Amino acid sequence: MKNYYTLTLVFLFALNLLSCSVNDDGTEMNTKEFAMTAKMNGKTFEANNPFGNNEFSMTNIWSYYPIEDFVMLQARQGGVIGNREINIWLKRSDIAVGTYSIGAETFNTPPSHFIRMFDLLNDISEYTKEGTLVITEVNSSEKMVKGTFEFTTTETPADPNATVDFTVTDGTFNYIYE
Repeated sequence: MKNYYTLTLVFLFALNLLSCSVNDDGTEMNTKEFAMTAKMNGKTFEANNPFGNNEFSMTNIWSYYPIEDFVMLQARQGGVIGNREINIWLKRSDIAVGTYSIGAETFNTPPSHFIRMFDLLNDISEYTKEGTLVITEVNSSEKMVKGTFEFTTTETPADPNATVDFTVTDGTFNYIYE
């Protein structure tokens, strides 16, 4: 058992060294402490991806948003296990400065961009009801994207009169997208 503990510590130390936040040329990749921030029902949400940095997720498990077409910006409070999470999917061909309306998830035709919140503290699924995503800056040479967002969630997206469970406001993101 002691060997597993030691091996785990060595692995975590090595992972920490490999995930440092400096480019090969010595410049910092992200000067902000958190890649994504927001207010969820008035409470502060501050998070990075599950590995503690601002890189896009290379493991998109949602076939509705295929990784060859979409970049997933993932922010999870609490690290790998986490508790609350916000995912933003950006369509690769549409990563451009602009304002994008976010509607309810239909699973019929993938939208240009989409946002979804996961509350891992309970077993109730939250679905985006509506929102807005604003891409404020795209640096194609450094592959950085920044912006703001706001949206609401519900448990029953098909019901136009559904109760809003979460109101997410003042959202910001700052990610490497490639």
